[in-house]
Amino acid sequence: MEVELKYLCTEETADKILGEAASSCEKLSFKAMKALYLDTADDAVRDAKLTYRVRQEGEKFFATVKYGGSKGSGGALHKRNEINIEVDEEFYEQPRIDIFEEHDIYKLLDKAVGGQYSDNMGVMRPIKKLQPKIIMDFMRTECDIHIGEGGNTVAILSYDKGEIKAGGKTEPISEIEVELVSGDEKTLVEFGDELQKKYPLKSGFKSKYSRGLKLIMPKKLQKDKK
Repeated sequence: MEVELKYLCTEETADKILGEAASSCEKLSFKAMKALYLDTADDAVRDAKLTYRVRQEGEKFFATVKYGGSKGSGGALHKRNEINIEVDEEFYEQPRIDIFEEHDIYKLLDKAVGGQYSDNMGVMRPIKKLQPKIIMDFMRTECDIHIGEGGNTVAILSYDKGEIKAGGKTEPISEIEVELVSGDEKTLVEFGDELQKKYPLKSGFKSKYSRGLKLIMPKKLQKDKK
């Protein structure tokens, strides 16, 4: 389960937050990120309420399926089930779904794109090609932080700066994220509330993926597919 807070902010505000955090963490790290959000031509993955992403993080590559989820804390808190598998560069160029075969979510993914579970009568349908629908390029600056009484709750504080590309359009990325690593969710939310009191942050109601969809989908269709 991924549990994180998202806030939209200016680069100047992010620098102040990271500067304060840097004094209590070992070091700031920097990663160049490029993410491809994949779907079929007819949006079968999204219609199955799944998100499939392949992302380069520095020199490493990861395939991720996200599903389920909820929001809270004024829209800033995002909770989702997530499966991450490290892959190689070749997979990044030619993604597929078989690496998720050992996970229960594979049946839903397979049914969406075509395969052994694609027909309730047991008839295999032609496999639909996965293609990048949304591309994201950004630089992530992050550090581990200890929060709450006794510092027993651990989180990753990060700032993403870059852009979302979809449907021939672009939208900037400039957001602070605080992801829970271990400890208490309530402590994470309280930390976020304090950040908002101290800095001009706007709750990130929409994920980067949702913002990408907004670039390529008419408003009516967005509502119909929620």
